[in-house]
Amino acid sequence: MRFDKLLEDVRRIQKETSKLYIYGAGFYGKDIYRVLNRNHINIDGFIVTKDDGAGEVLGLPVIIADTVFSDNVGIVIGLSESYVDGVLKYIKENNVNMNHVVNGGKYITDTGGRKDLKESLMMEISTVMGCSVNCEFCPQDVLLKKYYENDKHRQRVMTVENFKTILAHTPDDCIIDFSGMTEPFLNPHCIDMIQLACDAGRRVYLFTTLSGVSEETVERLISLPVYYMTLHVADKMGYAYIPTTETYYRNVEKVIKAKKKDGRPFVDFVNAQTDPDERVAKIVGDDYEIMRSVQNRAGNLKDDRVQYREKPIEAGKKISCCFAEGDLLNNVALPDGTLVLCNMDYGMRHVTGNIYEEDYLTIRGKGEFRRVWKEMNGGDDMDLLCRTCLLARVEE
Repeated sequence: MRFDKLLEDVRRIQKETSKLYIYGAGFYGKDIYRVLNRNHINIDGFIVTKDDGAGEVLGLPVIIADTVFSDNVGIVIGLSESYVDGVLKYIKENNVNMNHVVNGGKYITDTGGRKDLKESLMMEISTVMGCSVNCEFCPQDVLLKKYYENDKHRQRVMTVENFKTILAHTPDDCIIDFSGMTEPFLNPHCIDMIQLACDAGRRVYLFTTLSGVSEETVERLISLPVYYMTLHVADKMGYAYIPTTETYYRNVEKVIKAKKKDGRPFVDFVNAQTDPDERVAKIVGDDYEIMRSVQNRAGNLKDDRVQYREKPIEAGKKISCCFAEGDLLNNVALPDGTLVLCNMDYGMRHVTGNIYEEDYLTIRGKGEFRRVWKEMNGGDDMDLLCRTCLLARVEE
């Protein structure tokens, strides 16, 4: 995962300006700083729209943006897409030379595998309910409470036959994404499902920690034509419970060194909940920037250490999803076939149907799905999950 174009643009800007700032001092801004710092690009500080009392971040000053706009400055935007349009407008209104502004957050978004989500139907697969990785910044408790609320014996593990039904009930051009709301390989048949999806000619995405995965499974995995893979690695703080066994380290090294059939790296994106485990960092080396942005999952996670929307979007505002645009192209299938709106819906607020019982296009054309779509186009229901989601964007 390289940021060559970003680095090229930033180096050009740095030569043409007297000061270089990152706009945004949150998780995206910090990730951009780490990318630039690792590539020996010096930053003069972080700038923000309003004073939040931070003072400094990562040893650099946090400065109110409009106090530097009159100078010959270069700006690297380090924000999620929810805020970029408004900030770009604000910068332009203050007569900053826009040739000296680059949207760094876009590079994180695109390398994070989200670009395809705006263009294609995608079915995320939660292969099992309940995740032993139990990341610090993941609302597993919210999901489990809701899932088993009315039936303590509800189906916990997706079967291979269930998955075959999903393939039959989704269009041939629908991306199959093994991620959802749990570690996919906690289901012992996950690799068989990935094989089936590949054999069916589907574009396959995989988001995994490789926690507890055997070396034989990893060997089989890297032989398959997986289109896109994110590797979530162990971290220094143990925020993700990934047993760091010798098998784990060997598996990380295998996927990091592996290549896809077209010569691209097998792993496309690497992230962690905080600074990565030191041995993992050595294995990854300079081949990847390890991203560390985390958020509150549309309010389902109550933790001020993560990114969150300060207040819900007002009723009546037309909104779209930075992740999947206005048509909400990616939904999540749970082990019993229940389809929820997206991978932010840990509280299962918007259940749209059951993919084992009906085909995907039928579900998308009626009921809860259409109600959500209507609300996003200017409705007034404040219970809409999207109003509290960091990835929602107000359409002007």
